[in-house]
Amino acid sequence: MTDSSMRLAKPADLEQLAKLIDGKGNLQDRLDEAFTRASTLGVRDKLAPINPMSSWVTTTAPDLRRRAAIIRAGDGDPLAAALYAGFTAEQLKDANLPPDIMLIANASVANGGKFDPSWLKKGEHETLSDWITRIKGEAVAKITGNENLGEVVSDYIELTALASTVPGAFKVAASGTWGLIKYFRKGEFLKAPGTTLAQILKGQAPSYIPSSIARQGAAIGARTPAAILNVMTGADNYAALAGKTWAWEASLLKVGKGAAALKTATGGSRLAAFAAGAGAAAKTSGWWRATGIAGSIAATGIGAFDLVQQGNPVEAFKRDKAGYISDVSGVAFNASLTAAMIAPNPVTIGAAAVTGVVYGVSSVIDNWDKVKQFPGKVAEAGTWAKNKVGEGLDKAKEGGKKLLKKLNPFG
Repeated sequence: MTDSSMRLAKPADLEQLAKLIDGKGNLQDRLDEAFTRASTLGVRDKLAPINPMSSWVTTTAPDLRRRAAIIRAGDGDPLAAALYAGFTAEQLKDANLPPDIMLIANASVANGGKFDPSWLKKGEHETLSDWITRIKGEAVAKITGNENLGEVVSDYIELTALASTVPGAFKVAASGTWGLIKYFRKGEFLKAPGTTLAQILKGQAPSYIPSSIARQGAAIGARTPAAILNVMTGADNYAALAGKTWAWEASLLKVGKGAAALKTATGGSRLAAFAAGAGAAAKTSGWWRATGIAGSIAATGIGAFDLVQQGNPVEAFKRDKAGYISDVSGVAFNASLTAAMIAPNPVTIGAAAVTGVVYGVSSVIDNWDKVKQFPGKVAEAGTWAKNKVGEGLDKAKEGGKKLLKKLNPFG
């Protein structure tokens, strides 16, 4: 397909043609089925003349999609570079693509004749989140011409994510384990993860919080209007529906079920009972707890999506044992954390503690080489930057000398 014919083509038509080739139940599936049946019947050699079609459908459909993506990039479609990379529209639905990097990536695709966009193609089994992290670094490398600087950016993004998630996982594991010990030894109620600030503000700070911070927090909570404090930390009066005293001890499921039962007992309809249950659960959770639950649910979904993109679990594990364990345990941790925040009990808290340890340890192991090499890469990038600044100053001095020479009437 020439450049002129590409300009006349519609990207949707090219994508539909690609779907007819390798989409579910279309040409590629039918070819595979035909070859399988022929092999079963012992007549596979009879289909030798159409053997080349197998490789044709494998390469042609992706090529059509890339051509469609080039046209989309020229039209300003923000998803063009990701489509060119090999991701599908379904995979990109609701994806959080960084606009600054996508602008550079799309420009590379739109100007493929001048700038080779092959760096954007996703690697085999590369997930969308991994691809985004990689191209952020490679975009810097393309702009500066320094591959090491690009690696520094990519490693920094990954290590920053590691530093923000792993300590939290270990904290949940430690506090959950301590809570379980007190639960079984002293009969104390378990507390939902992510409610420490609520406990401090209401004068019920955990024992591991320094006394000075506990006092200051309680004083702030005492000066905060009760209505605002309850909205942020959860209304304790609904906790009784779950047999608890404080909101952070209560299962939101039990609170909702209890409120719905009370509404039904007073003659309320099913819809009214559901609304009463949902309202009571929301008021008990408070803003901070509800936000934490929403974040954990989102993290679970993103992690599960990345796992699916890695393909067969056995093969994915063989490719990268530590990385795959980290990914799987990350999904398990976020799922169990969500459950623990909604309904704190020995099972959910225990699951969050165990998966938190596994996730934290496996993530550190998976990124240990980056941790060790990062200081050296930063030092090298610093040397490069220093040299570039020096080169710039030398050029500025030389330019200044030439300018003075031209302006000097006695030169």
